[in-house]
Amino acid sequence: MPVEARQLDSGTAVVTISGRLSMGGETERLDATVKGLLLKDTKKFVLDITALEYLDSSGIGMVVSCLTNVKKAGGELCVAGANPRIKRIFNMTGVENMMPMFATLTEATT
Repeated sequence: MPVEARQLDSGTAVVTISGRLSMGGETERLDATVKGLLLKDTKKFVLDITALEYLDSSGIGMVVSCLTNVKKAGGELCVAGANPRIKRIFNMTGVENMMPMFATLTEATT
């Protein structure tokens, strides 16, 4: 499954995205997952993209949409594990300046 969520004991939600995040089912699953966690009053989110191989403009837009929804709910969102290619895309689009980015999931959750 390309989008999976789990809640840590600290209350942080880790949303793992793997494979491809592009127009269609994957972006819709990410949106539904984050909104579902917000309904449970989750305030801290980590998008674990260690296994994300590709994202298109729809995927970038959905990451920004998730960030907006989380911030509107009074929460915070960060990204962990971006490979060099994804980092470059985030840099070119300005996404890396919108939210904290960590090299590993461990760094993001401690």
